Amino acid sequence: MSINVVRVSNEELQKIYNDLPKFYDRANALVSFFKDVEWRATLVKYISNYYPDTRRILDVASGKGELSYIINKMIKGETIMVDYAENMLLNSFVKADRVQGSFYKLPFRDESFDCVVSSFALHSADDIGEVVKEMARVSRGCVGVIAMGKSDNMVYRKYVSFYLGYIQPYLACLVGAKSRDYKYIFYIYQRIPTNTQLKNTISKILNLKIFEEKALGKVYIFLGSKR
Repeated sequence: MSINVVRVSNEELQKIYNDLPKFYDRANALVSFFKDVEWRATLVKYISNYYPDTRRILDVASGKGELSYIINKMIKGETIMVDYAENMLLNSFVKADRVQGSFYKLPFRDESFDCVVSSFALHSADDIGEVVKEMARVSRGCVGVIAMGKSDNMVYRKYVSFYLGYIQPYLACLVGAKSRDYKYIFYIYQRIPTNTQLKNTISKILNLKIFEEKALGKVYIFLGSKR
């Protein structure tokens, strides 16, 4: 697997930040120390570099459209959003087709999209591998994901566990989010596989171009095409 690390330029980030809606969810931005936009933009830039013909994109577990928004800024094409929560779709700040559905059973035909992506949602799945298989099913090109990871380094894991369990919930309160919702992230972190275990699982489904860890392994980005 050949890895060419890309960097999102300050100019690219500035353009995204300048146009962000005022009602953009700042809770996730705060708890990630305002790296969430940069990491999403990094994934989109990887897609542009490795799969330049990508035009039709599905955003899985899209939420209000945080990733779709950046895709629309950086790639000329069509974005479709799918999320299980109707409220998220109704409150989307992105102009895109919106479909209610589960990432375990996406309501689309095989190979309907050039690329299928997801950001900060995959870790909530009970079976991450099955969700990636379903994403690969509806893709005729690539699958790209950003999600919460778990480092293989025990020291890093303990540090991140402390941060997620005791610090992050109260940072979220500063922007009006409910601390109990962010405490739940700590319990998700406890049960997800390590990044190496996850990479091994994903490698059986996708030909990986990228598997990159961020923030002491707390976040990973991967991109690949189905086998």
